[in-house]
Amino acid sequence: MRSITTTKGEASSSRKSSKGQNETTKKTRIIRIIGRCLLSVIFLVGLAMVICWLVVFPKNPRFVVETGKVIAHNSTHNMLNATIAFTVKCYNPNKRASIYLHSMRMIITSMGQAFSSAMPMFMQTPGNQTVLSPAVDVNFDYPFGHREEINPELHFSAEISYSVGHWTSRPRLLQIYCNNLLLRINDTRTFENTKCNVDL
Repeated sequence: MRSITTTKGEASSSRKSSKGQNETTKKTRIIRIIGRCLLSVIFLVGLAMVICWLVVFPKNPRFVVETGKVIAHNSTHNMLNATIAFTVKCYNPNKRASIYLHSMRMIITSMGQAFSSAMPMFMQTPGNQTVLSPAVDVNFDYPFGHREEINPELHFSAEISYSVGHWTSRPRLLQIYCNNLLLRINDTRTFENTKCNVDL
């Protein structure tokens, strides 16, 4: 009788242990399935973003300076108090991506002196062209007397974002440099295809 009771107890304990192992195995399988699903979702989202970027492949905007002029105000022999204005064309070469330019500033530098002015934000749809007319007031000191011409360095700084459908990229710093802009005081100078260097 004792041997039979022992056998029954062992059978019941073995059943309990097998049930516990089965439950643990089921939980482990569920955790593995959830983990694999999460990894698959992350992989697919990342792949979709990469494909979107490769298909769209945003290009930098193009900037061309067309005209520039210096309007003198109360200038003296050793100082130029004036307004410097330019006509600049900005072109979006992308076929799918729109461009947002914000926090934009124009910076004029000459003889170690820099002057800047803020510019309004603007958006460009694919293939669109925008004409900008930025201007800045300057007060240059001339160490060697009055000049009829100045050769300032023109620089734009902005934050750029690309947008495709409902997706918009994070803002990135955009630097635009325009060189070889010789200007005559109180005269308008027309530049022929003076392209600016764009650094993103």
